[in-house]
Amino acid sequence: MNNFKNLLIAILTGLLGLSLFTLPAQGAGKSKEAKSMEYLVCLNDHMGSTKSYGLMIDGAIKSCTKYRP
Repeated sequence: MNNFKNLLIAILTGLLGLSLFTLPAQGAGKSKEAKSMEYLVCLNDHMGSTKSYGLMIDGAIKSCTKYRP
């Protein structure tokens, strides 16, 4: 019975350790490519299909600065 408990504890400890080290970190940042794609999508959404640049570009850049890589 004692050997069975020790075996069970060893297996559960191993599974706990495996689950802790295989999960990605919550605070890990995004890659540079992901940030640049989000920035481009944001710019495209703000620009839309209009061809009037100038103030439109400035407004889009200001509102998309949080996605800038």
